[in-house]
Amino acid sequence: MKKSPATSRRQLSEDISRYLETEIAQGRLKPGDRIPTESQLTAMFEVSRNVVREAVARLKSDGLVESHQGLGAFVSERGLHNSFKIDHEELKTLSKLRQLYEMRLDLEVSAAGMAARRRTRSQLEAIQNAFLELREALHLNQELIEKSLAFKRAIAEATANEYFKNFILFLTAHIFEVAALERRVEHSSTLKRTLLQEYQAIFDAILLGDPDLARRATWQQVINSAERNGLQGLQGWEITRMTSLGETYAPPCPAPLPVSTPPSITLPEGACDCHFHIIGDSSVHPFTAHRSYTPPQATLESYKALQQTLGLSRGVIVQPSVYGYDNSVLLEALKEGGDNYRGVVVISQQTSDEELWRMHALGVRGVRINLLYKSGVEVSDVTSLAYRIAPLGWHLQLLVDISEFADLYDTLAYLPVEVVIDHMGHMPASIGTAHHGFQALLRLLQENKVWVKLSGPYRFTNQDATPYQDVAPYATALIEANASRMLWATDWPHVCIRVPMPNDTTLLEDFFSWANHDEKIIHQILVDNPARLYGF
Repeated sequence: MKKSPATSRRQLSEDISRYLETEIAQGRLKPGDRIPTESQLTAMFEVSRNVVREAVARLKSDGLVESHQGLGAFVSERGLHNSFKIDHEELKTLSKLRQLYEMRLDLEVSAAGMAARRRTRSQLEAIQNAFLELREALHLNQELIEKSLAFKRAIAEATANEYFKNFILFLTAHIFEVAALERRVEHSSTLKRTLLQEYQAIFDAILLGDPDLARRATWQQVINSAERNGLQGLQGWEITRMTSLGETYAPPCPAPLPVSTPPSITLPEGACDCHFHIIGDSSVHPFTAHRSYTPPQATLESYKALQQTLGLSRGVIVQPSVYGYDNSVLLEALKEGGDNYRGVVVISQQTSDEELWRMHALGVRGVRINLLYKSGVEVSDVTSLAYRIAPLGWHLQLLVDISEFADLYDTLAYLPVEVVIDHMGHMPASIGTAHHGFQALLRLLQENKVWVKLSGPYRFTNQDATPYQDVAPYATALIEANASRMLWATDWPHVCIRVPMPNDTTLLEDFFSWANHDEKIIHQILVDNPARLYGF
């Protein structure tokens, strides 16, 4: 009886891994030795490179070999210890098959989210090619399993995480066992269309660079696959659960510190705090359930006391994620505050043009997209929102980790509105100023394509207290790149931070240091730049 392609492929991969395992176990390949190259194994066993890669990935997961970048794969010093294996025979039982699917669910969903954020153009092209080959196989009534696995491997490559890549490469060999149960798909045009729609949704989300959509689409595909193999209610999750994962965990935030000491330098007239939040009484203005933190009340009256102590006279109220699309607290504060305040709101597709102009009359001058915390907005909203607000002359404000924003320059450089980046790009301070994401931000600055807020240093520092010395190189590089596009902000009341609550006067002193205590630059950043952007 002729073996199916799935069985033949799996057998060949196992043959290679058993051969190498025997060589290691019998001492012909010793710890530290390089194993035969991919080309050598391909020629030796007369198989494709993908079969060899799966075999080597299995040995890596078993702890028998490890990769040395640019040199190849070597026998691990750990030898045959600390191995992880998936027993093929056990997968014939539904209980073990369920466990494998549960592991796939977390791994593949996370991988898709990382790929959506991190994929390069070449990696996106590889994912697209894999998808197109899968679609062609469907139309030509060819074997789909290999094509679907190639698609998963291309996504794993785009995670920029070697551990994810290697483990998913290893896992695809075992997904073959599961995929074999889906062969009935090959004989049903309806199921084929369903499968293609699932992969189309994943590809479209990664193409958009939208990690939330990519995770949801992948979650749906794995859940559907499990159900096609007789596994209902995987992990006990209902079909609608993915969009609300983690809603119930919203830890409380401490209140800001009272400030009574003015800064060492008297601020110039018209100095502006370009980013702070007003938090109302939660019994009157409830928070959205879809949030990541629970802030304390922070009134405009309390903020004005801080403003007076620091010597600020203007301010920009920014919609916090905990209110979602409900801007009522912000709009009430604008009414109360008057002409010295501006606002940045969050809107949805349902927000009418009439409402936008009403908010404009109250002092709103921008729309915020929050891609870090659960706020109901996604990266695919960037372009559509930009064109929506262009007639009002508003700007687009992004809270995003630039180290994980794929194609930052190309995404932002040609939008029809001004773009403001929150908190210096919110990347981990450990990545270094040479990181391609930060370099892309500097390029955007130098070309006058974005503004950047010198705020929230405690959000990406690795230190516990001011001065956050690891943040200083980023701040000074940004100012040097284009001081005329810099803004400064308190980020009061400092919600959802992992370090001890900072003192606002000290944060202002840090800014003076970044600006080298240059009065001209300080005036430019605190007064001139905000007046241009916000229209004071």
